[in-house]
Amino acid sequence: MFRRLLIASLATVVFAPFAHAEPGDSVLALSTDNDLFAPTQTDRDYTAGLAITYSSNSQEFIDNPVSQVSQGLDGLLLPIVGGSVEIPESAALEFGAYGFTPEEISASDIDRSDRPYSSLVYMSSSQSYESPGAGSGWTTSMTVGILGLDAFKAGQNAVHKVVGSDRANGWDHQISEGGEPTFRYSAAYHQYLDASQPDQQYKVTYFGSVGYLTEFGAALVFRDGLISSPDNRFNPELMAYGERAPGVSAPGGRESYFWGGLSVKARAYNAFLQGQFRDSDHELTANDLNILLAEVWGGYTHSFLGGSEISYVLRVQSSEIKSGTGNRTLAWGGIVFSKRL
Repeated sequence: MFRRLLIASLATVVFAPFAHAEPGDSVLALSTDNDLFAPTQTDRDYTAGLAITYSSNSQEFIDNPVSQVSQGLDGLLLPIVGGSVEIPESAALEFGAYGFTPEEISASDIDRSDRPYSSLVYMSSSQSYESPGAGSGWTTSMTVGILGLDAFKAGQNAVHKVVGSDRANGWDHQISEGGEPTFRYSAAYHQYLDASQPDQQYKVTYFGSVGYLTEFGAALVFRDGLISSPDNRFNPELMAYGERAPGVSAPGGRESYFWGGLSVKARAYNAFLQGQFRDSDHELTANDLNILLAEVWGGYTHSFLGGSEISYVLRVQSSEIKSGTGNRTLAWGGIVFSKRL
């Protein structure tokens, strides 16, 4: 039932609005992550992800049924943290999948000193709001998905067969093997700094989420170069592994800029390591994990004729696991192709 709901939502909510959105207000993006895109070219931890994102500021799209549910949650939850809910400036829907593996993937038995296999197939709905006062705004996101499906396993091993890499043989021990529904709600407050200029933009973001990733933290973000996309649709600090919504910029003209940032967060719960309600063959406990995490990233974005754009980002995160084989720094790269519609 849950799988059918995701497929039906994809067909009725994502593709239908293309015919109604105003020209130049909408962006379709395809993104892919892989630890092989990083200089270390490892095949472990957050190993890969694939997502398609549609974002728009047209009222027809903002009013789509999934976004309405997400906005309903905003109305209930944002006031608790001091946020004011107005009509969103833009909305985004994203569908994707991503997964995690231990360092040794050729073995079929469990390495208790390393991280478990885990994966997520998800749909995410997000909104961007401008605060009544100038220079600040809110971004929210609601994600529903399924842990433990074989979709990522099949995709990873198909790619590995083509490129000649080892087959990942431990997926039968992944978190929530066979499938388990999951959920996450996140909110972030952005303060755009006075030092910003047309070719240099800076902001501080305070963010938090509850659900399969429960955490809170702060980030400093910058862009430098030829910039034409709006600030409220450029949020790389809110990317949660493979989830980019609403982190896809909307080209408003020619762009060529470098960007980067750093964040510090306190994470209370991570279902990809600790599991959820179902028992899994291999789970870590809260005592096995680091609460405080740091992440840095840097990227470059360049636009082409016809509203097309490409971005590359390299992300590095401190170790999630305190000790054992799993105690290591995570690094992965991502590529995003986007097209203004």
